[in-house]
Amino acid sequence: MLTRRLLTFPLASVAMLLCWVTFSAEAALEGILLAPPSGQSPQRLLVLLHGYGSNEQDLLPLADYVAQEYAVVSLQAPIALGAHRFAWYRNGTGAQADITAARQQILTRVSQIQQQLSIPPNRTLLAGFSQGAVMSWSIVFNAPHAIGAAAIFSGRLPESEGRPTPQQNRRNLPQLFVGHGQNDQRIALALDEQAVALAQQRGYALSFHRYADLGHGINPQELTDFKQWAAGLSLQKPSS
Repeated sequence: MLTRRLLTFPLASVAMLLCWVTFSAEAALEGILLAPPSGQSPQRLLVLLHGYGSNEQDLLPLADYVAQEYAVVSLQAPIALGAHRFAWYRNGTGAQADITAARQQILTRVSQIQQQLSIPPNRTLLAGFSQGAVMSWSIVFNAPHAIGAAAIFSGRLPESEGRPTPQQNRRNLPQLFVGHGQNDQRIALALDEQAVALAQQRGYALSFHRYADLGHGINPQELTDFKQWAAGLSLQKPSS
């Protein structure tokens, strides 16, 4: 059960962070923002991206598997499917356009929150499941400077995105946790293995876990592995 509370700020900041005031079309994502349970100012940021047909409440339990110094923001995908159901992209020929647009929306919103909380990108952990994991891979390869680490649960590379360009500075690449069920009938394990192989070629520090009895989901063993990995992250403040 979550022990975190809504962040409290001066009134102007509350309007921006909790009501998601829209500054532009690219900044329209809504979501939930939680404060560290310690009551102290947040030192790190966890960004959650839910899966297809879900909403911003789905991955909130992951907040209990990271250190208490994290603020947590769970974003709601921009494409409405029905009551409390959302998607980051639609399958088919328009998928890549949706992914590109959603990626920019995520990056814009995350940047705003980082600035408001005075948390730099390299102290930001991104975590996504299913479609949220696909978006996470897209950010990892196309905007690695925006985050310090990413946890990718049951994902794959975007089908029409193509091979990402090589990174120039391997020292600044985000650290990665990747978990996938061997019985996943929705996103085959082999697709995530392809993404992992590409990340390794690009020089990403990566922890990859396969789960024999897991389908398309997250099980207790994966949560334990994620918690241990997150506890060992070396997300450092930028040098002065």
